[in-house]
Amino acid sequence: MIHTKRTKITDEEMRRHKSIQALINVTRNDIIDDAELAQYLDMTKRKKEKLVSDIYFKNRRTKEFIQCKDGRLKTSNPQFIAKTKEELVEKLYVYYFDNTLEGVFKKWTRHRFNTKIVENATIESDIKLWNNHIATTKLAQMQVSDIRVKHLLETFEKWTGSGFITRKSFNNRKAILNGIFKKAVLEDIIPANPVLSVDYGHLKFKIPPKKNKAYTLKDRKKLLEHLDTVKCDPHELAIKLAFYGIYRIGEIKALQWWPEDGNVVSIDYQIVDERELQPGDDLKFGKPIRALKDPKGNPNYSKRKQLIPDLGLKVLQEMRKLNPDGEFVFMSEGKTLETKTFNRRLKKHCDAIGIPYLSSHKIRFTGASMLENAGVKPIDIQPLLGHSNLAMTKHYLGERVEEYDDSQMATVLG
Repeated sequence: MIHTKRTKITDEEMRRHKSIQALINVTRNDIIDDAELAQYLDMTKRKKEKLVSDIYFKNRRTKEFIQCKDGRLKTSNPQFIAKTKEELVEKLYVYYFDNTLEGVFKKWTRHRFNTKIVENATIESDIKLWNNHIATTKLAQMQVSDIRVKHLLETFEKWTGSGFITRKSFNNRKAILNGIFKKAVLEDIIPANPVLSVDYGHLKFKIPPKKNKAYTLKDRKKLLEHLDTVKCDPHELAIKLAFYGIYRIGEIKALQWWPEDGNVVSIDYQIVDERELQPGDDLKFGKPIRALKDPKGNPNYSKRKQLIPDLGLKVLQEMRKLNPDGEFVFMSEGKTLETKTFNRRLKKHCDAIGIPYLSSHKIRFTGASMLENAGVKPIDIQPLLGHSNLAMTKHYLGERVEEYDDSQMATVLG
């Protein structure tokens, strides 16, 4: 197909397209009898043909498709050929609507969901970013083949302005566009990814506020001492264990340990609340479903054993007294723990003793940085975190766990 300049799709035509998609969703997802199905299919066919004809023949002298000598039908600008009018209409419909940036985003999203190449939570986050920041731009309804570097740069400059967003926020949005265009290249819709040709050097970014990624040793000690004074249920005990290792919260929820295991814990699973992408054109997720999965990342690395300190062992022994027969150590009334409840309890206890609250995941940063401060090499911390590459491990290291002392300047430079 030759990519040529095309009539702009109007808002009214987009509304009609969405009406057709709604009919298609009825035929795919609703429980209807054969007579109703035939009626919906015929209605969809007629609406699609009318919409395509209105767009294609706009500002053209003729109102009929070109008849070839062999009986086939064809179009020009864009150029298609087909045996029947229905096939030709379908090709034009795909060209006008399915290969817009929005259309390819939906294909890319479905592909990632079906192939499971990324976590569902990542897909859900990308859909949210799309809806909030890209769906409202003029890029969204443009044909991918019509989008040039100048269009991308115009959008990027609107996003960043004089420093409206952080570089991280910009990169998250750009990553979605990059994924869409890579999909379009693989689908042979475009020959090359235009995102790779954009010069970002002049863009201005907001400096992100400094955020703590780890508890200080002082705050960690204070929190653990506080928890020793309260009556702990499984959530509080899970908080304590988190500080005696470098686990993900999902791994603690799925931890299997028995007294005969001693000071060794095996991390073989994680429990996550996953939402499934529902059928249909609107990319909606269903209700959360609790799922038992391999630990996050490459299971050749993420499945691992850890030697825990005696204080961590004491927590596990106390938990087994509360839950002697449960498949997973940290269960409450026969149910596994809730991440939201874990973080809510953690915040409650941080507030009670007046220390900054950091989420469950920041406890991993704390433990990893403590090991590094103690002289453990990053390459030896990597298997404890369950990472498949050292670069990811280094992201967790170097966080401040010692209290900041600004008197060192006077001592050193005085």
